[in-house]
Amino acid sequence: MRRMLPKWEDMKWTYSKAGVDLNKHHSMHSLAQNAIRRIAESLGVKLIEGNFTRLIPLNDVELTMHTDGVGTKSIIAWETRKLRVLGWDCVVGNVNDVACDGVTPVAVVDYIAVSSNDTEAVNEVIKGVADASLESNLALLGGETAIMPDLINGIDVSCTVLGIRRKNSIRGINAGDLIIGVESNGLHMNGYTLARKVLLGRFKLSDEVCGVQLADELLKPTLNYGKLLLRLYNDGLIKAAVNVTGGGFTKVKRVLGEMGVEFNVPEPPCIFNVIKEIGNVDWGEMYRVFNMGIGLMILVGEEEANRVETVINEFGLRHWLIGSVKGNGKLMVRLGNTAFNL
Repeated sequence: MRRMLPKWEDMKWTYSKAGVDLNKHHSMHSLAQNAIRRIAESLGVKLIEGNFTRLIPLNDVELTMHTDGVGTKSIIAWETRKLRVLGWDCVVGNVNDVACDGVTPVAVVDYIAVSSNDTEAVNEVIKGVADASLESNLALLGGETAIMPDLINGIDVSCTVLGIRRKNSIRGINAGDLIIGVESNGLHMNGYTLARKVLLGRFKLSDEVCGVQLADELLKPTLNYGKLLLRLYNDGLIKAAVNVTGGGFTKVKRVLGEMGVEFNVPEPPCIFNVIKEIGNVDWGEMYRVFNMGIGLMILVGEEEANRVETVINEFGLRHWLIGSVKGNGKLMVRLGNTAFNL
């Protein structure tokens, strides 16, 4: 007898069912880390471990290079021909990561792969790269455009940022330190494989969802936290920061060591509630995959929290006190009357 498959409406969606296994992803990272350390040891290069970057010393400064791509958000941009956001996001995603380690980004190169001789598409992406480079005071040093009809279906965009740090601004995290969450602008660049499976099984990109056209909601540009973070580090106000990207709230583990966090989070923006409800996604899975309206976490000592909030206000960003560091090594989230572990 043939086994009956569940209807789409009955699916309990996870990132793994959508095609992305975070455990496998972490294994891939481990393979890369082993190669990085092996090569550094062979060459006699000193590696300075950041939470989002690795740096090498050069005279009296430390240098890093960081690379990331826009991911499957590009599928929606390609279909709607709203491609400028891809250039913006590929730069800003890297800027946010390096700035979390107190690194000043100084230059960028881009890589654009397309499936056809689509000059207009490439031009729009480059405009987005230029917008973000100017916003972040980055020199655009060049890049590569590849036309690969046998390999690419649509477009893929990534960037690499060169950054410099004059001194290590990162301080140790202690139990009792506070976590301030800064607003995101929607999904930013992560979780789109799951979001597309859920949302596009029910809606068209032209449908209105959460009061806006779905395509516009999903193509909101990633917020640039670079200047905010560098201001806070230069003023000596914060201990560490977390760009909430792939892995969602579990990204905070990068700065915690053996410690944990008890989160008390605000109600997430509408689009995340829609994904959860129509995809029947567990709350824990939602907070392991998406930023849930918190694009940046800032870790501060209790005595510095008010000054940090004042600076965030100057940048016009909403923020919340979302948690405190605990000594138990666990990540626990409270959302209203609901509580769950990550």
